[in-house]
Amino acid sequence: MKKIIVAVSLVGLIALVYACSRESIKKINFVKNTDKTMEQMLAEAKLQRKVLFVDVFTTWCGPCKWMDENTFKDGRVTEKFNKKFINYKVDGDSFEGVNVGIIYRVDSYPTYLFISPDGRVLHRIEGTMSAEGLMQEADLATKLSLNR
Repeated sequence: MKKIIVAVSLVGLIALVYACSRESIKKINFVKNTDKTMEQMLAEAKLQRKVLFVDVFTTWCGPCKWMDENTFKDGRVTEKFNKKFINYKVDGDSFEGVNVGIIYRVDSYPTYLFISPDGRVLHRIEGTMSAEGLMQEADLATKLSLNR
């Protein structure tokens, strides 16, 4: 009986570890504004020849939280954004966020910016959207980057 309990416990533990590791995969790899500045992120985008995706949010914004808990955790979204973009998350209430807001004319949250490595906004969107909607917007931004 003890062997069965140990075996069931071990299987449960393995399942829990697997579920936790799968959950960590389902996140966009955002660099936060507390770790790097917009200038550093643009330099990284230029170095990697990728479009910079910027999520301008606030901690008090309900739609921002919804996007974090839903759209940004969708496996299709995370795969696309982690592969094709440099991802930057900026708190609009922080010093860096205020600067980004002024430079890129952010006046509502959430605002999403697709920025070329030279700092030009290719595409901007505001508010919540489904995973499918965000992926379509990302495809449009990618096409716009190729046309410049």
